[in-house]
Amino acid sequence: MPIPACCWWFQQLGDCACRCPYYQNMTQYDLTASELPFEDEYFSALQSTTLSSCPASRTGIPPAFSQYQSSFITAGATGSTLCGESFQLSSQFPSQGPCYAVWAPTITWFNRCIPTLPADVRAKVAASTAGLNGFYNTASTRLRRYLADIGKAKWLIIASGLGGGLVFSLVWMLVLRLCAGFIVWFTVLAANFLLLAVALYCYSKAGLITASGAVGKVLSDLPIQEDPSADDRHYWKIAAFCVTGFFVIIFLLTCVLIRRIRIAIACIKVAAQAVATMPALIFFPVIPLLMQAALIFYWIFVAAYLYSSGKSLLEMTMQLQMPFESTIQPVYRNTTSYNGITIATELGMAPSNSGGSNGALTVQSSPLTCAQDPDCSYELVWNHGLEWMFLYHFIGLLWTSQFIIGIGYVSMAGAVAKYYWAAGNRTALPACTVFSSFGVACRYHLGSIAKGSLFVALLQFFRWIFVYLDTHMKSWKGNSFLKGFLWCISCCLWVAEKIVKFINKNAYIMVAIKGQGYCRSASRAVSLLVSNALRVAVVSVVGDFLIWMGKLCIACAAGLLAFAISDTKYYTDPVNYPSMYLTSPILPIALSILIAYIVASLFSMVYDYAISTIVLCFCEDCESHNGHPQYAPALLLHTMGRPEAHMNS
Repeated sequence: MPIPACCWWFQQLGDCACRCPYYQNMTQYDLTASELPFEDEYFSALQSTTLSSCPASRTGIPPAFSQYQSSFITAGATGSTLCGESFQLSSQFPSQGPCYAVWAPTITWFNRCIPTLPADVRAKVAASTAGLNGFYNTASTRLRRYLADIGKAKWLIIASGLGGGLVFSLVWMLVLRLCAGFIVWFTVLAANFLLLAVALYCYSKAGLITASGAVGKVLSDLPIQEDPSADDRHYWKIAAFCVTGFFVIIFLLTCVLIRRIRIAIACIKVAAQAVATMPALIFFPVIPLLMQAALIFYWIFVAAYLYSSGKSLLEMTMQLQMPFESTIQPVYRNTTSYNGITIATELGMAPSNSGGSNGALTVQSSPLTCAQDPDCSYELVWNHGLEWMFLYHFIGLLWTSQFIIGIGYVSMAGAVAKYYWAAGNRTALPACTVFSSFGVACRYHLGSIAKGSLFVALLQFFRWIFVYLDTHMKSWKGNSFLKGFLWCISCCLWVAEKIVKFINKNAYIMVAIKGQGYCRSASRAVSLLVSNALRVAVVSVVGDFLIWMGKLCIACAAGLLAFAISDTKYYTDPVNYPSMYLTSPILPIALSILIAYIVASLFSMVYDYAISTIVLCFCEDCESHNGHPQYAPALLLHTMGRPEAHMNS
């Protein structure tokens, strides 16, 4: 027998051990009567229950539920035979009833209540569910402990995750200003030497290097287990040639790109100087973030109104053939008057017509009566015009979201561009440079931002359409051609979205630099990127590497800080500090690392956009002055060997 759920409103009456079991239809579990264990014992326990063994009083039922007391009690019924005479037609889920209320002493199994069964039956059930019960209790107890640890360590998480992430991000920006060159050159040289060492090792394993040379003597000192068999030497020779070819390519690229790597390092340092000069840049992303939060709140609010605007149709069907009818009727001790029409009449629902042979009864009911009837529900029919309105509302969400992102991009790019064209002289910058740039973006560039954000929003909308089709067109599941075609279209749209986002990012920078419209700015940005492809690629690779390393270092440092704090006596001494004692510091440390990584990502977003702005400003300066930049900060001019570096310093 499926374990029944408790009727929630009966649990508040009288003795908590005397509750009303809730019967579910066994067809919901796809079971037959022969597969239901202990069915006879279950219903025997119900039928043997009397009011004397069930101390909850019938008069204690709340007035709202008084109509659910049985009206089919025989005239001569006494108090000892009344327990179990109440029936419940209400269900926790509309149109999922009826369920039958029988007052009986119960016991709890897995958050369900069942009648008290004979001792041998309880023993068998306990033995069969012992493992599951132990697992459930262990998992729930562990989860409660972990959640309690989060509450106890809230200040640890705030200090190490939020505070530590902020401090370590500032420290990392200082490290980039001072040591970016060392980090980059050390990484480049280490990559070259490691590839050379791997190539020599492969040659040794292939038997192409003997022990006579200096390299051979070093390799001969390796453990004897590293000596390959003759059959493997051929594969080692192939690996050696492949690694050698890769090493030659990397080495030649390093030699060719030395000057561009120096310029990339200078651009990264200048970007760090710009952010340090305008610290408001670090916290400016909070404004677009709040705007996005307001947009999402507004969108959900309007979407809820759209979804709830329609026609509600009343549907009510009562099944005359009840599940377990032949078994449950004896529990009510009155089998002659128990049928669906009588119950409907007793509840005040006058039938307008009776159903056919399927035993269904359709009843017209008021909203109040429908709320009291488990077989009555309202179905919302959405207006087709509102469906198109919801589609329009969804496009608005995508467009406005990208529009807010564009405002943030143009504002930050404008501030960093002013720093570049002022040759890095902070005294030449206007007061509140970041917010001044934000005002310029809102006053002059909203049209350009709206046009660029529209392109991205349309591509995102088409991608969502294909996702919707793939989810709801179940008839396509067996068609490999259509499935592959849908996948190819989705991939193409994803690539197109990435390309448009990349163009938008640089177009917004040119909008902030030149103050021109979106189309002209996008064209100019693409022209600069193509003519300076190698320079931009080197800056992008170096910048992405340093940003990734920064995120990793900041998250790890915050984790170490959280581990050190959690190892203090405040969190490890259960005697003197019981309210702060942590059963396990794993979850607080993990949350600290996650929060620190999010903080580092916000810093990295600002830093990455500052690097991109400096690069495009530098390319525009070079293009406008025949390859000789005139307004670059001193560090960039010094890297290019220009004497103006001393004038601007």
